[in-house]
Amino acid sequence: MQHPNVFTGDNISGKKALIIVFNERTNNVAGSESLEELKSLAATVNINVVHSIFIRHPDTIHPATYIGKGKINEIRQIINMYKCELIVFEKELTPVQQRNLEELLNVVVIDRTVLILLIFGKHAHTLEGKLQVELAQTTYLLPRLAGYSGQLSRLGGTIGTRGPGEQKLEVYRRRARERIRFLNQKIKEIEKHREIIRETRHRKNLPVAALLGYTNVGKSTLLNALIHKQDATVDNRLFSTLDPLTRLVYLGEGRFCLMSDTVGLLSSLPHHLIAAFRATLEEIRFADVLVCLIDIVGLNLEKQIVTINNIIEMMEIQHKQRINVFNKIDLIDEAELNTLKRIYSDGVFVSARTGSGLNDLRTKIRETIGGYVYFKS
Repeated sequence: MQHPNVFTGDNISGKKALIIVFNERTNNVAGSESLEELKSLAATVNINVVHSIFIRHPDTIHPATYIGKGKINEIRQIINMYKCELIVFEKELTPVQQRNLEELLNVVVIDRTVLILLIFGKHAHTLEGKLQVELAQTTYLLPRLAGYSGQLSRLGGTIGTRGPGEQKLEVYRRRARERIRFLNQKIKEIEKHREIIRETRHRKNLPVAALLGYTNVGKSTLLNALIHKQDATVDNRLFSTLDPLTRLVYLGEGRFCLMSDTVGLLSSLPHHLIAAFRATLEEIRFADVLVCLIDIVGLNLEKQIVTINNIIEMMEIQHKQRINVFNKIDLIDEAELNTLKRIYSDGVFVSARTGSGLNDLRTKIRETIGGYVYFKS
């Protein structure tokens, strides 16, 4: 028996969807950015967004439905008008809120977290990546199992259950908890293996630079450009890299370092998602320098920087040396570039696509961590 899995994506792919984004009272721009981000997430899992609306964030969140009756009636009219089959909420819903909204609106209701988990599931390829994704998905699913009332009806005391009167729901919950324990144990084993690798690097005095940044800012493209190869997956999609990749990078003057690509970040990632991917993020804790990549034509620059800062603070590595690298300078004019250079005078400005500024970045890394004199046998 398998517990229901809502993360295959098959049940929402191609569905007509309404996206609901919340405007904060003090910042309407942030709402527009959140909408574009949510549309990108939806497109990545092939959801057909037919309409989107902004809702003023309520002063008091309704414990049963997040929003009030008036907004629910308004949403119901939009659903009928656009024949929507799916609603995507920007804010994370509790299991009760999700279940109640589905009953009131008679459509499937998911939140931003589900979209992220679906994308994670599509892009995990290594054993480590798959384990971390499954842990995140199962952790999210566990408190929501009660919502599958049609599939989790009572079995009574029939043969095949663990005991008289045990509910199918309880069977699923128990198995989900057992699976979470198993996954955590497997991830700990991977962490031990990583620790051995890190100790080997340390003995050989191999300095490590870790790439850190918002999803889809060009981390894999930059790593490929620095090593002149196409080892890292490059894709214009969110979270195309979930599995950490480390390569030897030449820094000039006979010096080298190791550089690790890491999972892309998003603002306001739920804690259980960050916890599930802690094994991957651990790479940045042991790096000698953090190469923080920022997309100058994408999302608001300060929002990207704040997101990076939050992860650095969460991982308790504020003391680490850091290089801010501003990518995609080939997509802006010279006047705008000069303005950004004045504002972020300590940054390095590059184009991972064209190679412009990469020598400046190599020099900056070399000056920061020295580099390793590598003799190829």
